[in-house]
Amino acid sequence: MKASFSRKIFSTTVIQFTVIKNYKGIFMKRIFTFSLILLSISLFARDSKKGISIENAYIKIVPAVSPNSVAFLSVKNGTNKDVKLVKVESDVSNSVEMHNMTMDAGVMKMRQIDSILIPANSSVELKPGGFHIMLIGLKSALKKEDKKAFSFYFDNGQKEKMELLVKDVSEADKSSMDHDHHNHSPDSNVATSANGNEPQEAHSHQETQSNVVDHAKHQGHASHAMHNRADAISPAGIMAPHMHEVGKWMLDYRYMGMNMWGLQNGKNSLNEYATLYYKYNDPSVQMPSGSLITGSPLGNTFPILNANSYNYMSVPTDMIMEMHMASVMTNVSENWMLMFMVPVVNNKMTLLSSNLDKAPMSSAGLGDVSFSAAYRFFHNERHALFGGMGLGVPTGSIDERDWMPMMGKQKVPYNMQPGSGTFSLLPQFSYIGNHKRLSWGILSQATLRVGKNDSHYRFGNRYESSLWFSFLIFDSWSVSFRMQKQRWLNLSGSDTSLDPKMDPQNDPYRQGGMRTDALLGVNFLVTGGILQGFRFGVEAGKPMWQTLNGPQLATRQIFNVFAQYSF
Repeated sequence: MKASFSRKIFSTTVIQFTVIKNYKGIFMKRIFTFSLILLSISLFARDSKKGISIENAYIKIVPAVSPNSVAFLSVKNGTNKDVKLVKVESDVSNSVEMHNMTMDAGVMKMRQIDSILIPANSSVELKPGGFHIMLIGLKSALKKEDKKAFSFYFDNGQKEKMELLVKDVSEADKSSMDHDHHNHSPDSNVATSANGNEPQEAHSHQETQSNVVDHAKHQGHASHAMHNRADAISPAGIMAPHMHEVGKWMLDYRYMGMNMWGLQNGKNSLNEYATLYYKYNDPSVQMPSGSLITGSPLGNTFPILNANSYNYMSVPTDMIMEMHMASVMTNVSENWMLMFMVPVVNNKMTLLSSNLDKAPMSSAGLGDVSFSAAYRFFHNERHALFGGMGLGVPTGSIDERDWMPMMGKQKVPYNMQPGSGTFSLLPQFSYIGNHKRLSWGILSQATLRVGKNDSHYRFGNRYESSLWFSFLIFDSWSVSFRMQKQRWLNLSGSDTSLDPKMDPQNDPYRQGGMRTDALLGVNFLVTGGILQGFRFGVEAGKPMWQTLNGPQLATRQIFNVFAQYSF
């Protein structure tokens, strides 16, 4: 019923927005279309299956000095299909993980697992010596008869909430559990000798030389727990690196759109008609206003050189810049991530000519693809530090042409070209942190142009920094606020086929600027059904401040979308 209702809402809304003809309407239509698509996906992903229950659940009481504890329970599956317990959440500890105890060559070893299978019409007991729930980094000492809230997630979309009682166990059970879990350190595996004598290291928080590798693996599990949050992915407008399971692949789609209108120079707005008819002087071209006179009784005179004055033949009035980016990412190790990205650019503009006609101009095509690598220098359960470097390859065109007022088919301006024509270095640095339901991050990146292209120019370098905060509202979605600062420089060199007196966008010295944006976003994580693990989000905002080496079109609206899936 919900899915059908969502489809009707979606279809009706799309039909209503298709009647909008102007560029601003097109931009807003796409904003709402994207939002409704994502909302529909969220509704379709809901699964109302029942028949799963949790029984005999409790938390083992531990000494006040112990940083960890364990929870045991029984899961009953009363349905006709197998299901998996895929996640357990609680505020009782910094991390909640599913583990299993297995015998390996006479040694009992504990490993974190991603899920526990519950067969159809059957039950599975989480007990000492087998499956169990580890509570790592208790936030306060456990007291007998206390109750702690837990949430259990299953792969059919069902979520069970309940309170687990903190209880003392009998000496027999206590001995058994102590054999497996006593003072378990999250930084090492528990190893018990075949004769039952537990080595002292299993009771200690000190690492031995032999478990350094397992320590790194556990820290990877800690970040994996963070990965199961909706806010594990940065807001839609940026691609901050994050690590997931080694060997898995991640597909990512991003849409970035900007709506621009109104000319601006520096911080001042300009009237488009006044800009069109204002007299400009070009000091690079000087014209004589006299002649050389000889034999005069007053002596020789020389011509006076004056700057050449001109009017623009056309100026832009509004523009929509869109970029669609498809990326594939993978973790080749616990700390190395590789990414390949392919962008497609679509630009639309309206020009006002000196005869007061308005005409559209557009360009589209493949942009500059990029290869990049990110390395995680440091991480624990709450903090991670990354660095990275990428290479932009000049696969985009710099020779796109379209019809221009009074000029016929001409090469479009610099800012309308899909590519740059040069290689680019793409350094990046980021820090990400989290505490309970709050997460935050800082990302700084740059696009550094190398050499000049075949048209004898290169785009100016671009520098960007973002600071964001996200708050986990529910288990499957979060909201974010982001501030972004950008600076981009003028071009170096020029394309001789672009006349700077025809349009200010053709002037290589009128391309730079600075801008500070404020954006609000929402991230979603599908936690059940056939789309389990699918992420998507939207972000929208506007500039709070901008200064432009104009006349340039000012940015007015920003809209970003992302969708991501791991396999």
